[in-house]
Amino acid sequence: MNIRIFTTALLVSCCFSFNTHCATDSQSIYSLSLKELMRLKVVTAASGFEQKASRAPATVTVITSEEWQAKGARLLSDVLATVPGFHVGKPHLNFNHQKFVVRGLSGSGSVQIKLLIDGEPFESQQSNNLFFGFRMPLTHFQRIEVVKGPGSAVYGADAFGGVINLVTYKHFKMPSLLGARAGAFSTTDVFARDHFSINSANFQWSFEYSQSDDDKNRIVETDLQSTFDGIFGSSASNAPGPIDEHYEVLSLMAKWQWQDWRINYFTWRNFDEGLGAGIAQVLDPSGESATQVNQYQAEYDFNDWIIGELKATLSYKQQWTETYLNVFPAGAILPIGADGNVNFVNPKGLVLFEDGFIGTPSSGGHSTTLRLTHLLDLSDQHLFRWTLGYEKQRFNATQRKNSGPGILDGSQMVVSGDLTDVTGTPYVYLPNINRYFYYLSLQDEWQITPDIQLTLGVRHDDYSDFGATTNPRLGLIWQLSDRFTLKLFAGSAFRAPSIGELYAQNNPVGIGNPALGPETVDTLETGLNFEFLATKDLALSLSVFDYHAKDLIDFVFDEQRQGNLAQNIGEQKGKGGEFTLKWKPQSHITLDFHYSQLWAEDKAGVDIADIPNKMAYLGVNWQITADWFFNMDAKWVAERYRNITDARGDLANYTQVTAKLERKNIMPGLSVALLAKNLFDDDAREPSNGSIAEDYPLPGQQLLLEFNYQF
Repeated sequence: MNIRIFTTALLVSCCFSFNTHCATDSQSIYSLSLKELMRLKVVTAASGFEQKASRAPATVTVITSEEWQAKGARLLSDVLATVPGFHVGKPHLNFNHQKFVVRGLSGSGSVQIKLLIDGEPFESQQSNNLFFGFRMPLTHFQRIEVVKGPGSAVYGADAFGGVINLVTYKHFKMPSLLGARAGAFSTTDVFARDHFSINSANFQWSFEYSQSDDDKNRIVETDLQSTFDGIFGSSASNAPGPIDEHYEVLSLMAKWQWQDWRINYFTWRNFDEGLGAGIAQVLDPSGESATQVNQYQAEYDFNDWIIGELKATLSYKQQWTETYLNVFPAGAILPIGADGNVNFVNPKGLVLFEDGFIGTPSSGGHSTTLRLTHLLDLSDQHLFRWTLGYEKQRFNATQRKNSGPGILDGSQMVVSGDLTDVTGTPYVYLPNINRYFYYLSLQDEWQITPDIQLTLGVRHDDYSDFGATTNPRLGLIWQLSDRFTLKLFAGSAFRAPSIGELYAQNNPVGIGNPALGPETVDTLETGLNFEFLATKDLALSLSVFDYHAKDLIDFVFDEQRQGNLAQNIGEQKGKGGEFTLKWKPQSHITLDFHYSQLWAEDKAGVDIADIPNKMAYLGVNWQITADWFFNMDAKWVAERYRNITDARGDLANYTQVTAKLERKNIMPGLSVALLAKNLFDDDAREPSNGSIAEDYPLPGQQLLLEFNYQF
């Protein structure tokens, strides 16, 4: 651990607590005692209905908008990095997207984690990954709920390692806001939200626009093309060169409520983004990607018609992603097989791609969901919930390229940048697909005694392509005393094979397999919470977990197909613990600390590569005076193993620090803040697969100025 930074933060906080007196800001969440703060924390994602976080049948972290605003968080990934047992890293492929890892579970593109907006899934149709989510602006949301452990008993597929639920504001609960940020890397954010009424109809809206050119000093010295240049005598590589993670994102949310009707609309649009280190770990400064997602939802409450709370929900989602990929740059010389693809095993000839090895795999489609949910009080101490649902998905793909089946056969010596449209032909990378499934979820929550709560749940899903699966859960909460709470959770979850894993074609890097089954995981967890309620200034918690994930999907070389075929071949066992501490040494000082330890291995007993096995976090919030606030967060990431086939040295540990100094009420409602990301300009790196030998450098120090006006 970088002791210097953690010691500095701790000493500074202690000096503040002993030497400073501050006025109380009644509107600050940090002016509350820990007991009052915990009473405010509620969660929906754990059970599918709102309940106190302390009574949720799962390990839950709830972060409110006041808390992430105090920390200077801009995007969802900033918030998740502060959650115990949660890591925000980088995948080896998938352009420049970030990788969410919870307790060592993630999968390619974070497919083992479920992302929801008010309980509705928000994920890619083709791969079920979360690349829409990591640049999610925060203006629309009141709180973020992170549920660790299996969630398929409530949310079905992909609630494997955990669930992230973004909760929007209820009507008339959303503070009106206008704000902006600007600073290093040509970063600009503009955001606003408001609400109003017309007769008995209530409206609210919010939007945020964000753009950044990224840190141009994130230099990659060599990439995969550098290796090919050495083999084939070419000089095509763009390395040394910068990683390109520029982006331009707009998101808009609108909500309408009238009597028992609610209609919501949400759109997220990434107009232009760079491709990071490139789709093949080859720098691609001229490649680009753009994505559009639209979600519509109509909900009707039958509460006046029936006992309990019965809701009917109709959702319609559209999404489309367009890409232009220079998989390999202009001047690349590559071995090409008889099928027109890169082939080092049985090449038919060497081909010069004078304008680059180019492809435009683009995809999208739409899905329709119909759901009935009934929450019923069987007695004062007995709550029952059932959900019946149906979802149909339609997927379409388009593609233009200058390689592959139907275009090359390996006999060509030189290939230009002219692209052939293979959309609607057998040579496209994915056929058009229809997919549907039904599900039934049951959950029974029973307060057996004033001190013991039991939760039992189960969900059955039946898919049109791979079959059916049933996943149960159990949760026991025992209030041992006024200070001690014991929690026990057990359950199973599944991840459905994605459309890409089932049906991908014409690409030896990844060939789909229609015979795939779902990934599965079984988890057992125990938690102990301890609160010093008498002084109201200290709360401790400890969670210990053990899981076994089976039938994990990986791409393995297949002799017959001469490519990597998706197979249920992987296995992962994990165990570990998370310790958290919240402490208010003074009324104007709040300290948050957590430490997590993980042991994870595959079926051969080999340590899982790339994931951090040790992490620690320290957050300090200081109310200097009635209007001056200071926050500093430090995150330590350590003990990441290389793949056993990777001969490079161990990954270095790193600590990154974020700080925010804010002056409120310059005039009524107006605040100004200075944000510093990676305050000490630490050289932090996330692991590559070896094609980029020095790994992925993370952005350096970034200073931003923020204006925020509430009215």
